[in-house]
Amino acid sequence: MGVLKTAVLGLGPSIQSFEPMGFDTVIGVNDIYRHYPADAVVCLDYPRVFDPVRLKYITNCNPLKFYSQIVAWDTRPDFEKITLIPGYPDKSLNLDIPGYWKSFCSPFVAVQIAFKIYGSEEIHLFGVDMTNHPHLDRTICAKIKIHFRNLESALAQHGAKMIVHGNGILTA
Repeated sequence: MGVLKTAVLGLGPSIQSFEPMGFDTVIGVNDIYRHYPADAVVCLDYPRVFDPVRLKYITNCNPLKFYSQIVAWDTRPDFEKITLIPGYPDKSLNLDIPGYWKSFCSPFVAVQIAFKIYGSEEIHLFGVDMTNHPHLDRTICAKIKIHFRNLESALAQHGAKMIVHGNGILTA
């Protein structure tokens, strides 16, 4: 059997380069169904955070699993509650402990789900650009970049790799 590959889909411009062929699993975030019907959706915000159009896509999506730490989503038949680890992985992170490390964006948790739940050995990120993001300033983006670097190192310790597509903050 070959390497298990997962695509993690954010909502940035590089999602346009995503082609589903060759992936065992596709995990998207929030209103990903406006672009692609992912196998799993990760949503770490309350429903009230989303404008009505985005919320409609989230509410009407029908993935195999819908992951969130927020019980407001637990009326969904596909809901699976996850636990976020307190604090941020500013120095390092350990993938062997229960729960999921958080950063300031949902794809960060989605990558960990790809590894921990789906057993992915190769995780490709599309649409995780975070350039011109309406809620992320330069300081937050710098922290996200550190968190992803630490996640990439932790994955490598387990023989897994993360491949970033596009020209966002993670490739700069």
